[in-house]
Amino acid sequence: MVDRPTCNTVLGITGNAVAQRDGTWYVHHSFGRIVEQLAPYFREIRYFGPQAPAAVAGSCDYPLTAPNITVRPWEVRRHTGHALRRPDRLLLNYWRMCRECDVLFLRGSPPLIWTAHWMARMRGRRLAHWVVANPPAVLRSNPRGYGRLGDAAGLWFALAEQRLLRLSTRVSRAAILANGQEVARLFVSPRTHEVVSTSITEHDFHVRADTCQGAAVRVLYVGFVRPEKGIEYLIRALAALRVDRAVEVAIVGSWGQFAGEYERLRALAGEIGVADAVRWEGHAAFGRELFEQMDRSDLLVLPSLSEGTPRVLVEARARSLPVIATNVGGIPSSVRDGEDGLLVPTRDPAALAQAMTRIISDGELRRGLIERGRERVRGWTVERFVEQVVALLRG
Repeated sequence: MVDRPTCNTVLGITGNAVAQRDGTWYVHHSFGRIVEQLAPYFREIRYFGPQAPAAVAGSCDYPLTAPNITVRPWEVRRHTGHALRRPDRLLLNYWRMCRECDVLFLRGSPPLIWTAHWMARMRGRRLAHWVVANPPAVLRSNPRGYGRLGDAAGLWFALAEQRLLRLSTRVSRAAILANGQEVARLFVSPRTHEVVSTSITEHDFHVRADTCQGAAVRVLYVGFVRPEKGIEYLIRALAALRVDRAVEVAIVGSWGQFAGEYERLRALAGEIGVADAVRWEGHAAFGRELFEQMDRSDLLVLPSLSEGTPRVLVEARARSLPVIATNVGGIPSSVRDGEDGLLVPTRDPAALAQAMTRIISDGELRRGLIERGRERVRGWTVERFVEQVVALLRG
């Protein structure tokens, strides 16, 4: 265990959006668990973050209840363009964080976050930045549908922001926690540490020897319903699947911000004749609700077109689910093909169907993936990640 810093240290954090319900602030569980685990190490944590719009406020499902956490909410942010209407407010929020706090922990790549590095250097603040994804790669994999000029402008902005962030990390001499090998290659330095996203604690593991034992097979997808997640190819793979029992796909995730994509996928399932085998489960809160979805399932498929190192691949293996994912972004840093999961190309329903068939039909392969997957992710708990963050902040 890492020794706790002195009680006089104030940690400033910015990251995921927050939402308030009944006087309590909530954040997405993927970050909330980490913030709560950081709390015992510091006298105070001040969380600076935008408020979530109503359409996605429900995905803020983890309460920040530690008595030494104070939330400093910003205005509601619907998307990057909305935030950039008032860049002065963004800069002021970053400046307040750098002024008020002794050490800083940043998550993600929100607009103008690179300016916080310059401010931290000016104030002499130690800084750790968790870079979770490659935004230009996400936009290249699936344009946002704003028209040719709009999508081109969005990609140009993402590239400019990324380059400015890379420069600014050299100025601040920040420690970089990079999600997977793709992001780590963008931020090469002696202070860059390749990591894998996680939400699990040491108490979340569930041991079972095998799956696919029933008369029907339940394939699980967990994540937002949006274009770059590649759900279309999972639905097409279901139509191409040829096994000796019924198979259904459960889609667990919110489509609040992408209602058009949800309607498009439902229409596609109807057109290719698998609508009755696709279950739209909606959002499942992290913890018992999500784990019950996993424990009822036989395998997890993540057909993304762009990713960092998805938490769900760690969560599923901790719950003894065999996993299939696309060989993209930081996923190969999380899953080793044939050892603790199967990797397939993007946009390839035939390859997905073949991988699903292998796991459903080959018990020896399936049981090996389950056991090796569970053992591999034992080193990727929230507790260990937090220890690493604290060590970097202490220098």
